[in-house]
Amino acid sequence: MPINVGDQFAGTYRALRRLGEGGWGEVYLAEDELLGRQVAIKLLHDRDEEDQADLVHEMLSLDQLHHPGVVTFYHHFSKERTLFLVMEYCEGGSLRDHMRLRPARVETVMQWVLNLSDTLHYVHQRGIVHHDIKPDNILFTSDGALKIGDFGVANRNIGTVRYQAPEMLLGSVDAKDARIDVYALGITLLELLLNRNPFEGMSQNETLVAKLRHDFIPTDLARWVQELVSKATHPTPELRFQSMKEFREAIESKHVSYVFERSRIQAHTLAAKAEKLLSQKRVTAAAKCITQALYVCPDCVSAVIAAGRYNLFINRISEAKQQFDKALLLNPRANIQKELGWLCLEDGNYSQAISLLTDYLQRNAADCEAFNLLLECFYRTERYEIGSEVAKLMIEEGTQSSCFADNGFLCGVLQISSDRDRVLAAVGKPKTPFLEYNMDILKNAPLDRLKSLLLFENYRFGLTARRQNVIAIENGGRTREFKEQIVTIGRSEESLFRLSDNSVSRRHCVVVNFSDDVWVYDLDSTQGVVVDGTRVDRKAYLEGLCTLKIGATAVKIRSKLGLLL
Repeated sequence: MPINVGDQFAGTYRALRRLGEGGWGEVYLAEDELLGRQVAIKLLHDRDEEDQADLVHEMLSLDQLHHPGVVTFYHHFSKERTLFLVMEYCEGGSLRDHMRLRPARVETVMQWVLNLSDTLHYVHQRGIVHHDIKPDNILFTSDGALKIGDFGVANRNIGTVRYQAPEMLLGSVDAKDARIDVYALGITLLELLLNRNPFEGMSQNETLVAKLRHDFIPTDLARWVQELVSKATHPTPELRFQSMKEFREAIESKHVSYVFERSRIQAHTLAAKAEKLLSQKRVTAAAKCITQALYVCPDCVSAVIAAGRYNLFINRISEAKQQFDKALLLNPRANIQKELGWLCLEDGNYSQAISLLTDYLQRNAADCEAFNLLLECFYRTERYEIGSEVAKLMIEEGTQSSCFADNGFLCGVLQISSDRDRVLAAVGKPKTPFLEYNMDILKNAPLDRLKSLLLFENYRFGLTARRQNVIAIENGGRTREFKEQIVTIGRSEESLFRLSDNSVSRRHCVVVNFSDDVWVYDLDSTQGVVVDGTRVDRKAYLEGLCTLKIGATAVKIRSKLGLLL
């Protein structure tokens, strides 16, 4: 029914002006002439009598809470089958209005979210979930207090896509799951910090993909803020904050359907075989199984995950990310938490990597490889004290890999790098190739190049069961074979494979050499390293016969015996 300024409602209300509208209906500012106060009156489009009765019942239940953080519901009335809700008028406008005026300070934003989390924790404990937390539904009173509006009304409109948790968009959600509101508050927090919505300009499908990929959190935010938003907006509900209380505590502490068919079963069997081959470092054989599995059934989740793990294993980050994105679209509950954390680590998104790996380890506390990935996050972000604690814990647990002793040593030395000579003197004779190499760097390299020359040891490199391998390097008609696990290449006399070209740095690169697991690491050299036409970004997997351009010098590397140079 049309409403005009000056119209009378229920004998006591007079319309002053129209405030706005949404998918649910319209809202007007009105004068309660009997009590002499201004109110907001919501006119609902839904004329279904059963829906209206349910809504009124929910609004009355909410009104009994009498919480200062919830917009007060006064009463309701009907006219010409239209339901009107009479609500408290918040003259301070919405959070959206404040965003349009000016960006808020981080401290202010965090205080707002603390207040909102308190309110939502209170209503969640009483079985009420809002479903549409966003800046438009968060209002200010005249004295600046925050109130949440549109309870009940929001429930019947399912929410706004930009703020919806992925499970809502995918249709697999319990309407009483409070983690829906946790997700929406996380997106609201990020929007307040950026003064824009991270999904602005995206279609609904693009928004869903971005939410599942979980890569929309800027890395220039403070690290603890990244971790906070990352956990609040995790695409898997079990890995979010499980309650608003947890959300609040993190702010305060700053720590933050399957169809069975023959082809799918065949693909799953091949994928399982590929996973076993990958664990044995038989990469080429694993790749063949994965190719066959995806040919048999392109949407077999286990085959897609195996393809992602294969690409991650050989450091093809972009390809791995595509496969894991596909796996999440096929099954949002896919168990790839560790792999997503690993991807974030390789992408330099350390806060998100830490969040993912920490969550994963809470459920898989015996995964030593994941612990070393977490340790690498702390190492790269120069949080050496925490890295040392992780290494000490794993050493005390008696893990099989020497990586924790070697990487813990690096963290310890870099933590007190000004006194490194004393630490080195106390170590004694090196027991592993990585420790021997890193000790040589620590003794002889200048402080300003120290971190770029050191090698952080991969978990699998430190396993005692690793088989010895022989590589061959050819340059200028001369071929040399190396069985050393770390082969240094550069212009310095100490290099195992020395090049005299002035375009080659003194310590240019190293080759880590294990059976079926050969890698080249660029040591932040001036001219870089190119493998088969592709420039190396930190490290690259070497398979078969490879051509390397080191500075201006081309060499060929045979990654195992039996291949022709």
